[in-house]
Amino acid sequence: MAAAIAPVADALLAFALSASERLLARATAPHLTVALDQLGDIDIPEPVAQHIDAAQLRALAALYLAADIESAGVIASVEALAGLASTGSIRIDPGGAQPLLADWWRRRHERVDAGERSAFFSRLFGTAPGPVAADADPNLQFEDRMLELCEALYKLDEIPTGDPYGGSMQQARVRRAARALTENLGDAGGGITAFMAGEILAALKQAFAIIGHPDLQGVLGARDVWGVVSAVARLTRQPVNPPGPHVRRGKAGMTVIAWLAEVSDQLGGPSGALVAIGHPVVGAAIEWLEATLDIGVAHAPAAPARPPSPTSPWSMLGA
Repeated sequence: MAAAIAPVADALLAFALSASERLLARATAPHLTVALDQLGDIDIPEPVAQHIDAAQLRALAALYLAADIESAGVIASVEALAGLASTGSIRIDPGGAQPLLADWWRRRHERVDAGERSAFFSRLFGTAPGPVAADADPNLQFEDRMLELCEALYKLDEIPTGDPYGGSMQQARVRRAARALTENLGDAGGGITAFMAGEILAALKQAFAIIGHPDLQGVLGARDVWGVVSAVARLTRQPVNPPGPHVRRGKAGMTVIAWLAEVSDQLGGPSGALVAIGHPVVGAAIEWLEATLDIGVAHAPAAPARPPSPTSPWSMLGA
C-alpha cells in the first residue's frame, strides 16, 4: 500500500491504510468470517462470540478510515478522471497512468458504486460522502456515541491525582461510553461488513495507485495525491473539499474503533481501569474531536448578513 502513495508527505496516510489492511486481515481470518446472524439457532460459547465481535469491530475500524477518505474525494476523483479519459474529453496525457485509468473504467461495474458505498457508510456511521436513498436506515446514534467516548478519553486526567489511570469515575465514564459505542456498532455492523470492507479498501488501493502516479501528478501540476484530487475537481468544476480534516478524523477514528476491538472482551466484566492516560487511543480521541470540529466549521453555512438597524444611517442607502 505504501508504494501506491508516492510523496513522503503522505507517509502517515500510507501507514494508516496499511494498518487498516492489517485490521481487515485479522477480521477476516478463516475462523472469524462467519457472522453471528448467519449461524442460526446454535449454542455458541461466550469466548467465541467475543472474538467475533472483535473481528467485526476491526473491519469497522478499517471502514471508518475508508469513509473519511472517500469524503476527501479520492475515489470520486479517479472515477471522474477515468470517465473523461474514456471519452477523450480530457486534454492531458496521463502517461504511464493511462493503463490504470483504462482498467479502472473497464472494471467500473465490478466495484461497489458510489451510491452503494454512501448507503453502506450511512448505515454504519450515520453520515455519507454522497447522496443516500430516502429509504436508507442511517445509524443516527453513532456520532453521539463516538463523541461521548472521545470526550471521556479526553477527560481521563481532568482531576489531577497522580494515578496513571486517572480517577475511578473517569474510568467508569470511559467504560460506559465504550460499551455504548460497541453495542451501537454491533447493531449496525455484521453480515457483509467484512466483505464490503475488503471491496472498498481494494478500490482505495487502486485509486491511490492512480492519483499517486508521478506522470499524472506531473501533467496536472500536483505535488501530491491531494493536488491531483483538487486538480480533478477543478477540471470537472466541482467544489474542492479540503482533505486534511477528513484524513485526520479517519485515522483517529480508526484507532479508537480498533482499540474497542482490543478491549471488547473486558467491557462486560467488573469495573476497573480500562485504559491508561498515556495510551495512544487518548491522543487519537483528542485528534478525532479536533478534526470533527474543523469539518463542522468548514461545512457550516455562512451566516446571513444582519440587516441594518432602522435607526442606522446605513439603512437609508438604496431607499
